[in-house]
Amino acid sequence: MEYARCTLAAALVALVATPAIAATNGNPAPQQSFSVATLHGGYASRFSGEIAIGKAWVPILGAGVFIADGSGHLSGRETFMIGTQVCTATITGTYAVAADGTGSDAVTYKGESGCQGGSYTQSLAIGHHGDLVLLVNTDAGDRIEEEWHSQR
Repeated sequence: MEYARCTLAAALVALVATPAIAATNGNPAPQQSFSVATLHGGYASRFSGEIAIGKAWVPILGAGVFIADGSGHLSGRETFMIGTQVCTATITGTYAVAADGTGSDAVTYKGESGCQGGSYTQSLAIGHHGDLVLLVNTDAGDRIEEEWHSQR
């Protein structure tokens, strides 16, 4: 009787596993088609890294909220700390997305309360159908990575 249970259990495992094995037969997953419309609505952001100031690398850490309009434009606010200085800024920018989910953005930030403004560019990759965006700064002299999480 015990042998029959083991055989039945093995047969059930094989039956359940067969479709899973067939589905992962080495073929890549179907590609999604992404566009600027994939990024739309509010995103919470966090970023960290270092920026070159003179000959020193200074840590930067921040968080913000962005609105992507689905047409390639961004706006928002962020708070960040460079070294020990805390700054807030308003954000405007543009973004582009390729069909494979990669892309870039170009952002201008206007510092508030005595903080400097500036601009930066990033390379991006979209995950979770646009609910997650991973970004890496592409400006020379900056080592910053960022994540956007959808607020939907």
